[in-house]
Amino acid sequence: NQGLGIGAFVYYRRVVENQWSRLVGEIIKVGKAINSSEATIAALETARTEKQFNKAVQGLKDAIPPALLINGHNPLILLHAALSKGVHNLPDDECLELATSIRVVLVELSEKLGQALKDEKELSDAVSKLLHVQSSKKHDKEVCEQSNQPDAE
Repeated sequence: NQGLGIGAFVYYRRVVENQWSRLVGEIIKVGKAINSSEATIAALETARTEKQFNKAVQGLKDAIPPALLINGHNPLILLHAALSKGVHNLPDDECLELATSIRVVLVELSEKLGQALKDEKELSDAVSKLLHVQSSKKHDKEVCEQSNQPDAE
């Protein structure tokens, strides 16, 4: 009776629309980190610059890295479906329900983005350390072999 559902729905709609480019930018980072195809990255780049939310989402249908899917679904499609509902056509209680679902999906997507980037950085750091150990071991072996060779006089 206080219009909180509609207000919450409109708030999340504005958040998604205003943060669209940043959100897709983070998805691009994940795509690059996991070596997604050039076509996938290109589709994401195109979506990031698209002015119409509907067109952007349509271009992303299959471009979301699997690590970012939520229960097997593209979170951007889920958000778009909810946000495309006409706020003027829904009663307050339905708007509040949708707003709550939008929040849950946004939080999950945010956590998945952070985790995917963290996991990739951790893996990259681990590989770098192991490569460093491998190259130092090889260098130590070469130095040892050189010091054990008799001098040619």
